[in-house]
Amino acid sequence: MTGAGASALAPGALGAAAEQKEKPIRIAVIGTGFRAWAHLAILKSLPDYQVIALADPTPENLDRAATLAPGAKTYSDYRRLLAEQKDLDAVLVVTPNFLHAEPTIAAFERGLAVLCEKPMATTVEDANRMIAASRKARKPLYIGFQKRLVPITRKMKELVDAGEIGKLLLVTGNLFRGDWNPKSWKYTDPKTGVSTNWRYLTFTAGSALLEDGVHEIDSLHWMINDRVVRVMAAGGNNVYKDRETADHIATIVEYASGAKLSFELCLFGQNSGPAARRMVLIGSEGVMAPEDGKVAIRKRNGKGVRYVEVTRDAPKAATQGTVGSAQDAETYKQFLLFADTVRTGKPPLVDPEAAKAAIKLVLLAEKSWREHRVLTWDDLPA
Repeated sequence: MTGAGASALAPGALGAAAEQKEKPIRIAVIGTGFRAWAHLAILKSLPDYQVIALADPTPENLDRAATLAPGAKTYSDYRRLLAEQKDLDAVLVVTPNFLHAEPTIAAFERGLAVLCEKPMATTVEDANRMIAASRKARKPLYIGFQKRLVPITRKMKELVDAGEIGKLLLVTGNLFRGDWNPKSWKYTDPKTGVSTNWRYLTFTAGSALLEDGVHEIDSLHWMINDRVVRVMAAGGNNVYKDRETADHIATIVEYASGAKLSFELCLFGQNSGPAARRMVLIGSEGVMAPEDGKVAIRKRNGKGVRYVEVTRDAPKAATQGTVGSAQDAETYKQFLLFADTVRTGKPPLVDPEAAKAAIKLVLLAEKSWREHRVLTWDDLPA
């Protein structure tokens, strides 16, 4: 692990951020749907922040968010919010995927720090525009890959980097879940006038894997930390045929070192039990995987198994799920780290270039299964 990731995950880093006694960071939230409600519930528990304003064109979402941020001014247009609110320090962008770039860039033009939900954008070009705007403003762009903060994932990365299973040769994982929330915001196509769940459309979601699965892809890619050579994928709609985005996809990535990554997403895999979410790392000297809340290491030429304990470090009060399961410990810790970044200039947990690499990898997988061909890293822009 290098750079930002190492400093952000250093022992005591979360505690140091939590102990800040400075004035609260004045933040506005752009996009106030289901995921934003979880953010707001956590922000309400953190003295590091004061939610100043909220923006969303959907009245019912905005009204619900307002109950979680008493005193915040509400707007139907984020542009008006940015024009009127002169005392902001930062913006949280929680819009549907295709709307991440514009409010992020607008916030940088105001000289504000930005925490943007994953995925960074739906195109590499938009990601590049966001990075350029951040550099021009000299303000941090923090992308919400909070799953890198899952304690067992952090511990596995630490052990891999320490050589516990030798050279990493194969990483594999999956996410088997149910279908998208039917109450999600509906996008109205200006050409047809038809309103559709935004996660059903390639234009608005980017792809199914870009909407969910990108967290896991990012974590697996982070474990290997090498140059991508080829990407291949197969996918489609075996069950849910009422949409453009796939209901399943299987991806294989080949790296310069010879290591491979495989990942499967399935939206008709509800009630999969322990098989619903898994991650296995196979190296030249052993195998590593989560097991009963610990990291299990089995040496290739040995017997038995060694379990490594994992420490969990988030208060229940902030993550008790009053607005749903998205109110998680990792999002809580992410806000502590973002506060530290805003106040001290410390690099974000995930460098924006690394966040861009994650969406590029997913977009290559999408392009591969749709075009039925193997792609290289250069088949999309840098």
